[in-house]
Order: sequence, then structure tokens, then C-alpha cells
Amino acid sequence: MSRLKVLLTGPGGRVGPHILPTFLERYDLTVVDLKPVDGVEATIITDLQDRELLKNAMAGVDVVVHLAATSDEAPFVEQLVPNNVVGMYNVVEACREAGVRRMVFASSVHTVNGRVMTVPIHPSEPPSPITTYGVTKVFGEALGRHYHVKHGLEFIALRIGAFQPYDSPWLAKERGPHNMWLSPRDMCQILTLAVEKEGVGFAVVNATSKPRKEYLSLDEARAVLGYEPVDDASDYYTGPP
Repeated sequence: MSRLKVLLTGPGGRVGPHILPTFLERYDLTVVDLKPVDGVEATIITDLQDRELLKNAMAGVDVVVHLAATSDEAPFVEQLVPNNVVGMYNVVEACREAGVRRMVFASSVHTVNGRVMTVPIHPSEPPSPITTYGVTKVFGEALGRHYHVKHGLEFIALRIGAFQPYDSPWLAKERGPHNMWLSPRDMCQILTLAVEKEGVGFAVVNATSKPRKEYLSLDEARAVLGYEPVDDASDYYTGPP
């Protein structure tokens, strides 16, 4: 059985180094980043503004995993618009032009962090971003739905909680955000499920590791992708009880 051809954007960011070994082992991988990526021969250098280059890079690709973005609140016109709005559009449109079957989009808890988190929040509930960064992630999800409905692109958005490595001081000292933590191992797991799971046309799912209280419901991730987190933040906590 031939390996899936996958194009990954933004592997030089916080998440990329933790998932690259698995992606290189499982897939015929091409990466797109602002600079060369160690250990990846098929690296394309771009800032996502050249759609023709992106389309050519996607020739024959089965799945695009789109991580590249400005990953927090930033000047809207100068950074968020070119990177998270125009860049997102260019990637989705290049997928359509190149005939890519599926796109996996790194969305964020910032799409709903304006809600009072007293009950599990499901992806079907209305978004409520409190930052313009969150607004750009809502835009990305809506654009993906549009391209699925109009052009048949399979699209899976993962609303990532709070990605932190295992040695993070935040993880060791702070209990409050542990309900949102997504570990490197669980990040890798849910991304590969999103790449490989058959029969998914469009989905938005939450992505966290094992929470003490499930503020972000994992029901959809379990049902759609078969995801079950394996890491628990309490295993890495060294602060007071």
C-alpha cells in the first residue's frame, strides 16, 4: 500500500518539531516554511503569499496539514491579515486548484474563549472569540466549510486547547489551564487521525489531552476521528496540591 502524500505547512513552529518524526515515518512528506527545516529534503520556502507556488507544491498531494500562522494576538493588518487570513485563503484555494482531497486546519480554543466555561463546549455551538487572533481562526473554519460545500474539499478543523511540551514550566506549576492542555503525543495522535480517517467530509473537533474537567467536549473528536487522549497534565504537575 502506497504512503499518503502529505504537505505540512509551518513545521518550524512550536508544534512541528514534535510531530515531524512521525510524519516523516508515516507519509511521503513535503513541508512549507519560512526557512529550511532540518531533516526534511522536500522543503519549500515561502510565506504563503505565492499561491502559484503553493499549487505547484501540492501537485499529487492527498492531504494538506495547515499549521502555519501567527499563533497569538498580534497587529491585525500587519500580521494577522497576511498570515492568518490571506495565507489561509491561499492555502485552501491552492488545495482546490491542485485537486487536494483533504485539508486539516489547526484552529484554536480562541474561537470560543469568550464563553463562560461552566459546561462542556461543543464545536456546534456559536463561536465567541475575544481576540482578533480568535476571529481569524473562526474565519478559517468558515472558509473550510465553504470550500467543502462548494468544491467538495474534505476539511477537518482541530480546535487546539493549549499545546505545551512535557517539560513546560507552565505545566509543572499551574493547575488552572490543565483542562486545556494538549500534549505532544496527543497532538501527534489527533493529527494523524485527521489525516488518515476515512469517510469524513467536514468536521470541527476539540483537541485536548485528558482534562480534570472537560470544558472542551471531546465527544466529536471521539465519534468522528476515534480519538482518545493518553496524557494527563496531573502527571507532570509538581506544584502545591
